[in-house]
Amino acid sequence: MRIVDFSTHLPGPLAAHLLAELGADVLKVERPGTGDGNRDRRATIAGLGDLHVALNSGTRSLAVDSRSARWPEIVGACARWADAVIVGARPESARRLALDFASLTTHNPSLVYCGISGYGARGPWSSLPAHGQNVDARAGAVPLNQDGRRFFTRPGWRPVGAPLAGVFAALGVLAGLQRRSERGDAQCVHVSLWHCAMWWNWRELTSLANDEAPFPDHCAIGPRYAVYACSDDLPLLVCPIEEKFWRRFVELTDLPASLASRGTWQVGGTDFGYPDEENLIAAAMTAKSSQEWSSVLADADIPFAPVLDAAEALASEHAAASALFRTTAVSGGQVNLVSAPLTWGGDAALPPPLTPPPELGEHTAQILAELGLVADTEDNGSTVSR
Repeated sequence: MRIVDFSTHLPGPLAAHLLAELGADVLKVERPGTGDGNRDRRATIAGLGDLHVALNSGTRSLAVDSRSARWPEIVGACARWADAVIVGARPESARRLALDFASLTTHNPSLVYCGISGYGARGPWSSLPAHGQNVDARAGAVPLNQDGRRFFTRPGWRPVGAPLAGVFAALGVLAGLQRRSERGDAQCVHVSLWHCAMWWNWRELTSLANDEAPFPDHCAIGPRYAVYACSDDLPLLVCPIEEKFWRRFVELTDLPASLASRGTWQVGGTDFGYPDEENLIAAAMTAKSSQEWSSVLADADIPFAPVLDAAEALASEHAAASALFRTTAVSGGQVNLVSAPLTWGGDAALPPPLTPPPELGEHTAQILAELGLVADTEDNGSTVSR
């Protein structure tokens, strides 16, 4: 796949990075002087911006100023070279830069076009500027606590619309390439960060849109699907909600035997329990440590999980065995990057290293030559400016 990424910040570069992990040749088109918005992040890995390392490894950099007289020429050449382009901009901004679907397909009538914007291509919010938290706030996806007249996002909250937009954009590009192979014409897909944040709550929204009861919070599902403290005060999530699991659980925890047959198993095959069971289960779980219960429940094939933080999950033997990372080399040494959660044919071998994150404009002369264009002699082709 040949991908040209005209986007910046998170969603588009994440989509391009995922496609690079799948083997695509990705050209990043960046502003001279500053590059994309990930290069100047203060959080650093090996002395480089963390998002720059995480998202730009495996790509090549073409630095060109959108105000340059050469901009139309280079954009046209990129469109002809590409199988797909990724454009991160509000619809009117894309049109102004000649990066809209209609403009780019004049250069390549079989191009796959993926546009990414905050609120989509239509609707009253489509022209609004957006950062990740903006779209989450408008999608009901920002949990808040209040202290006086100040509101604060709850601890542990992470933006959802922006990273999901990157995943869906990569999926849209792949689907577009497949549709093009079947139909032979250009394909246009648009990804809205807001729509992605809304999709994240698909279960709740499905209930609300169909006048059903609100989907329960996980903490309110029931005592048979809940987190309990063990004798060492460590949390353990237990999930014996199917009849066979519940009967084993009652026996192993010495709960009253009369509870074993308690449940409406014929309805969906699961039962989340009854309020009077919560204290009984909580008391039973204090009989053993988290490690002891983990061994007992695993042997009994009952669903459970210790509740780990990110550092504990990373330090687990399973993380080491799961090809969780791929590497890239930077001047500060080797860097580990979380890999796309895909393995081929069940093979969990470590994926090959990615090329290092490029210096701004590092490949400009090389890329211009590939596009059949002549590099500017005054700056040796490292950037194309005004």
